[in-house]
Amino acid sequence: MSDIISLLVAPLGSLLYFAYLLTGNVGWSIVIFSIVAKIVLFPLMRMAHLNSIRLLRLQPELYVIKKRYPHDKDQLNEEQYNLFQREKYSPLVGIIPLLVQLVLLMGMLQVMYDPLHHMRLPEGSDLRFLGIDLGLLPSLRNPSTELIMPFLSGIAALLFSLVQNAISPGALSQGKRTNLGLIVFTVFLSIYFAAVTPAGVGLYWAVGNLFAIITVTLLYYMYDPHKLAAEALAQKKSEQKTPAQLKQERERNKLNKSREKNEAKRFMSAKKQLVFFALTGGQYKYYKTVIDYLLAHSDIQIHYLTNDPDDAVFTNDNQQIVSYYAGHKKTISLMLKLECDILITTVPDLQTFHIKRSIAKSNIEYVHMFHAPVGTALVYKEKAFDFFDTIFCVGPHQAKELRRREEFANIKKRKLIKAGYGVYDMLLESYSRLQREREKASNSRPLVLIAPSWQSDNIIESCIDDVLFVLLNKGYTIIVRPHPQFIRLFPNRVSAMIERYNSYSNSNELVFELDFSESSSVYTADLLITDWSGIALEFSYCTSKPCIYINTPPKISNPNYKKYGFELMDFTIRSQVGISVEPIDIKKNLYEAVEKLLRGNEFSEQQIKESLSQYLYHPGKSGEAGGKYIISKLDAANSKSVQYELLGENTKT
Repeated sequence: MSDIISLLVAPLGSLLYFAYLLTGNVGWSIVIFSIVAKIVLFPLMRMAHLNSIRLLRLQPELYVIKKRYPHDKDQLNEEQYNLFQREKYSPLVGIIPLLVQLVLLMGMLQVMYDPLHHMRLPEGSDLRFLGIDLGLLPSLRNPSTELIMPFLSGIAALLFSLVQNAISPGALSQGKRTNLGLIVFTVFLSIYFAAVTPAGVGLYWAVGNLFAIITVTLLYYMYDPHKLAAEALAQKKSEQKTPAQLKQERERNKLNKSREKNEAKRFMSAKKQLVFFALTGGQYKYYKTVIDYLLAHSDIQIHYLTNDPDDAVFTNDNQQIVSYYAGHKKTISLMLKLECDILITTVPDLQTFHIKRSIAKSNIEYVHMFHAPVGTALVYKEKAFDFFDTIFCVGPHQAKELRRREEFANIKKRKLIKAGYGVYDMLLESYSRLQREREKASNSRPLVLIAPSWQSDNIIESCIDDVLFVLLNKGYTIIVRPHPQFIRLFPNRVSAMIERYNSYSNSNELVFELDFSESSSVYTADLLITDWSGIALEFSYCTSKPCIYINTPPKISNPNYKKYGFELMDFTIRSQVGISVEPIDIKKNLYEAVEKLLRGNEFSEQQIKESLSQYLYHPGKSGEAGGKYIISKLDAANSKSVQYELLGENTKT
C-alpha cells in the first residue's frame, strides 16, 4: 500500500499544481481536485450502488437462509455463497470505491505534509484559504483558525451519512442500530482525521463528503432502490418489531436467562442414568411411546433437557420425569460436561456440529431416534450418525443405508435397534379410534390435505397459489397445514398467504390449520398433497390412502448420496404410495391426479400395506421395542428377562 501511495504522490501533486495554475489558490485547487475525483469515481460508485440494490433484493432469501440455519454456520455460509453466485452479487464490489478513496486520501496526506515540494510551488507561496493555513495541523495548545477544519469535516460527514442512510440501498438493507452506529463512527473518524492531519487534508475530506451527497442523490434518482427492491423493503418493514414487542422480548429473555441458570445448575448436580434431549417442544411426540413404556414398566428416572422454555413436557406432573430448560449455547457446555449412562436425542450430527460427546464421562451411550421415517443418506449430512453408538431404526431402509455408510467410510459398527416409529403408532391408534366412532363414515365433500415440508422451495414457498388455483371451486374441502417449523421461522409468509385467500375464510372450502395439538386432519383426509415431508408415510401407512407428491427440489444435505450404490427409499417410495406431479405441470396435471386417486382405482390398500411392511419395523409396538432396549441397559432387576432386537438377530440379555 505504501508503494502505491508513493507512486501516487507525484501525479497527485501535478494535478493539484495544474488546478493551482487555473485558480491561483491552493485551497481552490483542493476543492476542484475533490470534485474531479468524485466525477472520475462515479462509474465505480454506480457499480457499487447497483450491487447494493442486488443485495437488497436478496434480503428475503437471505432472511430465509438465516432462519433455516441459525446454528449451522457452515451450511449458512454455503447457502449464502450459492445465492450470491446465482445472483451475481459480490461483497467486494462495494469495497472497491472505498479502497480507491482511501488511497487518494493517503496520497493527499503525503502531498499536504510538503505541499511546496509536491505541488512544485515557489518558496514562500501562500497556503491560506479563507483565513486557514492549509499546511498547518490544528492545535488546541495554540488555538488558531485551523481548528475549524475538524468541525467542518465532522459536519460534512454527518450530512452525508444522514442523506446516505435515507436513500442508499446499502443503508436500507441494514438495521437502524447498524446505521446509527455507522453514522457515529463516520463522524468521529472524520473529526479525528481532520484534527491530526494538515488542514488541507480536512478540506479535501469535507468537500469530498459534501459532493458525495450529490453523487448518492443522483444515483438514487437514476436507480431508485425503493422501486427496484420494493418487495424486499416491504418485507423488512413488516418484520420490524414495535418498541413494545422489543421490550416484551427483552423481559422474556431476562426471565429465561435466570431460569436457565437455575435449571442448568440443577441438571448438572442431578445423578442421571437416562437423559432425553430435545431442541423444540414438538420433539416430545417422537419420544412419547418409548417414555410411556418406560413409565409403565420400570422405575427408571427420566431426565428431559429441552431448548424450548415452553415445552409441553413442563406440564407433565409425573414424578418419574424431571424436566430442565437450557438455551442453545448453554446446552453446548452442559453436553460437554454430561454424566449419565444413556443420552437419547432426535438431533443428528453428534460431534460434527454443536453437540459434542462428553469429556467428563467417556462411556456414555449416545442413542439417536428418528423424527421422520425417511432415509439417512439424502436429507442428512454425510457424517450425521457416525459418532452415535446406537441407532433406533424406523425400518430396514435406514439400517441398510447406515451399514453401507460404515463400509465405505470405514467407521465402527453401531448397534442398530429394530425400533419402529412412535408417531405412526400414535396416529394409527387415533385413526382406529376415529374410525370406530365414525363407523367408517365418509366426508360429505372430498377432504384434501396440503401438508408440505419446511425445506427450501417447499409447496408454500414455490407453488401454493398454483395448487389452490387448480383445487378451489372444485367441490373439495381443502386444508392447508404448513409445517410447524415453517410457521415458527416465517410467520409473515404464512400470514400473507392467509390474507391472500381471505375471501374463503367464511366458507368451509379452504381452511388453514395452524394448531398442531390436534392431528385429526392427517387421518380424516381423503387425499394428501405434499412435497418431501415425512408426513406422507404417516398418512398413507395409517389410512391406507395414497398421496400426491409435488416434485419440488429435494433437500440434499449429502451431495455424495450416490456413493451408496442403490436407489434410496426417499425416491422409490413416491411411486409406491402416490403419484408425482412436476411443479411446472400443476395447472395441467394436478386436477386429473387428484380425481384419479379419489376414485380409488390407482392404489389398493394391500399395495400400501405391503409398502408399510417393507419400510417400518414393529408397527404399533415401537414404544415397547425401544423401551425394552433401554430397560435392558439400565434396569438391573429386569435386564435378564428383557428381549430386544438388534439388526438381523434376536438378542437376549
